Amino acid sequence: MSGNIAKLHENEEFDPETMLLVFTHIPKSGGTSFHAALKTLTDGKYCHLIPGQNDPDDIDALWGVGGHFDFESPAVNKSRKKRVYVSLLRHPIDRYLSFYKHVITRPDHHIAVANPEVLEMSPLEFAKTLLAVKNREIANLQCRMIAGGGAASSGDAIETIERHFSFCAPLTSQQQIVDQIANWFHSETVPVQRLNVAKAGVQVQFDDQLVGFLSQINAEDVKLFEFVERSSDPVG
Repeated sequence: MSGNIAKLHENEEFDPETMLLVFTHIPKSGGTSFHAALKTLTDGKYCHLIPGQNDPDDIDALWGVGGHFDFESPAVNKSRKKRVYVSLLRHPIDRYLSFYKHVITRPDHHIAVANPEVLEMSPLEFAKTLLAVKNREIANLQCRMIAGGGAASSGDAIETIERHFSFCAPLTSQQQIVDQIANWFHSETVPVQRLNVAKAGVQVQFDDQLVGFLSQINAEDVKLFEFVERSSDPVG
């Protein structure tokens, strides 16, 4: 299915009749704010897709979709349009911190419901507990989602970016990317609003042991993030 992908560059044009923007939303990487910006840019013709819950009747009637699904997920590769892939990445340690805060401040989170003890765990204990039960969020999630097909190596993810993603940029480039998409759409850009930040007041102390452990289990994601960060032009 990867033959039905369009890789747009900076000065090219997005054609909503033949193209579908697909945002691969890495959890805890600024995606909620990005979804909101994309919905505004498309005048509502965008779906924050949760596969199996709000699948659109006709995905090809939309300008774009985004959600927590891997590259070339069945949720989007059924589209007859050419898919234009975009994504934002975050340093794995920062992403983990956000994920940890997200769970421990929400007793109704499915992880906390399954094991209420996680609400009182230290960041290191929390990480080790979820790793032991093979929770997907903990280790090299960004490589898996970008590469698709279950692959977890930075090499596979980088190859996928270079071949198929119109951009894959650090979270810090979020506004720049929204500006670029607006240019593709020939529309005025919109400011990115920081959303889903209610947990910002939670204080977490990092130490060398925690950083070392997270760096070890996310070694491939670290390589991927460093590759993307080194790129001076996040588009293409």
